Amino acid sequence: MPTTQQPKSQAKEIQKKEANLPANFNLEEAAGEGQEFISARDLKLPILKILYANSPVLDDSDGKYIANAKQGDIYNEVTGNLWKGKDGIIVVPCLYINTFNEWKDKGDSPGRPIKIHTDPSIMSETKRGDDNKDRLPNGNYVEDTGNHFVFILDKNYLPQEQSLIAMKSTQKKKSKTWNSMMQTRRMPGKEGYFRPPTWATTYHLTTTKESNSQNSWYGWVVEFDKALEVAKYPKTLEITRGFYQSSMKSDIFGKVDFGASQDLIQDTKKQPVPF
Repeated sequence: MPTTQQPKSQAKEIQKKEANLPANFNLEEAAGEGQEFISARDLKLPILKILYANSPVLDDSDGKYIANAKQGDIYNEVTGNLWKGKDGIIVVPCLYINTFNEWKDKGDSPGRPIKIHTDPSIMSETKRGDDNKDRLPNGNYVEDTGNHFVFILDKNYLPQEQSLIAMKSTQKKKSKTWNSMMQTRRMPGKEGYFRPPTWATTYHLTTTKESNSQNSWYGWVVEFDKALEVAKYPKTLEITRGFYQSSMKSDIFGKVDFGASQDLIQDTKKQPVPF
């Protein structure tokens, strides 16, 4: 194939332009450029889900089907990541908010709560329906929900992804237990023992099968893992603290991908820390 040569004047001009380019780009100094106008509502924060019998992920005729997925596994619908329930995941709890989420019935719902209430007094306006849901006079139902905003870590305790673990119904008791574990945790300091920030602690979450007289489902098992040492995990702490700070400043629920959160297992029992 014939080749063509550039005129010498053009070649010199190209060399001159290349010589004026910086030898190296400092990408760290340019961190965040191009994302200045991305707000919380432009992002998706996935809800971690425990797979149940009717999960689309377990249906081989569904586009979301995952061959090795089983009931009780932990699934991130946004990233597609799957963890075996018995092995579990390591998470850093960065922020907790108790909300009272108002929903329309499935089929009439827009796919996310109609309203997210933070005042527990909304429950005094509800009455228990025949379906064991707490119904408002307008027909919507309210779920007392413990929202744990977490950072998932890998086996080396490096940050992987942000998620929301929403604990409601029978799992609300697990949420309260987890909060109690965080509240009673202490670390030695220069002036004695202190309660560490939750974003500096890790917990191992697995799943287990549970049941009552009418139903069975898989629920969370929460166990304390360890505190993150500043000398050993400075980058991880920088990121988990950053998630906490950004969550406190932004409309964190504005970026939650509620998606099919109404498809989570609906068990029959219902169980407040104000934000």
